[in-house]
Amino acid sequence: MVAEFRGPSPHDLGTAELATVQVLEKNIEMMLHLLDDWHRPMGPVVRVQMTPDVARALAERLTSAAAQAEPDE
Repeated sequence: MVAEFRGPSPHDLGTAELATVQVLEKNIEMMLHLLDDWHRPMGPVVRVQMTPDVARALAERLTSAAAQAEPDE
């Protein structure tokens, strides 16, 4: 799948139902499997490659955002 975005952000790709991460050469590759009722059983996959520094920063931000999104107990 190739996605080309034109126009103002944000571009809503939908909700990710699965995320995987692997090392690809010296980069980190993250794959998001999107929830899409039109393409069952497998929705579109978005692949993003990044440097280890960007991956660490993203991991910290995701952890913080996930904590904020969890309901108060």
